[in-house]
Amino acid sequence: MLKQRIITALILAPTAIGCIFFLPPLGFSIFVALVLTVGAWEWANLAGFSTKYRYVYAVAVSLAMGIALILPEMPVLITGALWWCLALVLVIQYPNLKALWSSKIPVSLIGLVCIIPAYISMVVLKQSPDSNFLILLLFFLIWGADIGAYFAGRAFGRHKLAVDVSPGKSWEGFFGGLVFATMIATGMIMWIGKPVLFSAEGLIFLIGCMFVVMVSVLGDLSESMFKRNRGVKDSSQLLPGHGGVLDRLDSLLSASPLFALMIVLIEGA
Repeated sequence: MLKQRIITALILAPTAIGCIFFLPPLGFSIFVALVLTVGAWEWANLAGFSTKYRYVYAVAVSLAMGIALILPEMPVLITGALWWCLALVLVIQYPNLKALWSSKIPVSLIGLVCIIPAYISMVVLKQSPDSNFLILLLFFLIWGADIGAYFAGRAFGRHKLAVDVSPGKSWEGFFGGLVFATMIATGMIMWIGKPVLFSAEGLIFLIGCMFVVMVSVLGDLSESMFKRNRGVKDSSQLLPGHGGVLDRLDSLLSASPLFALMIVLIEGA
């Protein structure tokens, strides 16, 4: 399994990085929309739809992404951030509040507020003057948190993070991922030279990155909650060793709206 994960990651990571650097804004937005449409198809499975209705849901979400492009970006990003505040409550309280959201319609609507803000977030980041660096930083924060959590959890994991949602995750893994991702953020900020790390702006930006990392874990936990409710291990089997597209994007869904909000506020200040 680890070998499969590594091989798939070695294909996916260069593809993602290549799209960041070489696709123009329009091509990038189309690429992200296509990937998230596949994620929507998988989400329809988590909602409990039969095969043909999964395609209908995926098409509906792709149309919603197109409509969202003509809406003001801030309300969309704020809606996404507010959803993840609610998701934190649902994860902590699982399975006590399960009856409120576990049927098809609520899960379908939740899929919209997970996917649409994430899409707009990536479009917004691509429009920034430092778009390549910012998107790469976001990806590295998520990947760093995942890698750090994996190895720290295996080495030191003793205290469960959310045993009812994801029994394999530990607080030790959480903090290991946070430390490793923060080290990556520190190195990347020093590399690009802005904001200056040892300044008020630089420290605020670094703290913001740390908070984004913590929220990225919530995306992973939330998807685990929906998979547990559905009774499946992975969102699909499209990616050998990794499960489905959502299994790779879950942290991005939660982290990207907060990161994009941070960047919009900083650039607008």
